[in-house]
Amino acid sequence: MNFTLFSRSMLAAGLIAGAVSLAPQAHAADNTTSSTCQQTGQTGVLGRLAQREDCLNSKVQNYQKQSQDAQAAREKRIQDLKDKYTNAPANQKARLQKQITSEQSKLTSMRDQQTQRLQQLKNAPQEQRNRVNALGNKTRGDVNNFLNGGL
Repeated sequence: MNFTLFSRSMLAAGLIAGAVSLAPQAHAADNTTSSTCQQTGQTGVLGRLAQREDCLNSKVQNYQKQSQDAQAAREKRIQDLKDKYTNAPANQKARLQKQITSEQSKLTSMRDQQTQRLQQLKNAPQEQRNRVNALGNKTRGDVNNFLNGGL
C-alpha cells in the first residue's frame, strides 16, 4: 500500500516537473519570438519566461522604431509630391494629385497595420502567461485524476 502511494506520488511529481519544464517550449513554433533574441543562460522556468518577455519587449521597441521611420519616409514623399504639385503645370496636377492621394492612403493603412501589430506584440506576454497557466491547470487536474485512481 505504502509502496503504491509512494510510486504514484513520485510519478505525479515527475509529470508536474516535466510539464513545467516543457511549458515555455510548448509554443516555440509560434512567430512571437525573434531569432535575434539570444539565450542568456537562464535555465529555470521563470528565467526563460522573463527572458522571452524581455525579448518580446525589445521586439516591440524595434518594430515601433522601424514603423516610425517608414512613416516619416512616406510623409516626406507626400510633402515632396505636394511641393511638385504647387510648381507643376496644369496638365501634370491631376497625376500628382492621384499620387498624393495614393501615398496618403498607403500611410493611413500603414498606421492601421502598425497599431494592430503593436497590439498583438504587446499582448503576447499575457497570452504566454495564460497558456502556461492553462497548462498548469491541466497538469494539476491530470495529476489529481491519476492520484485518485484513474487517468
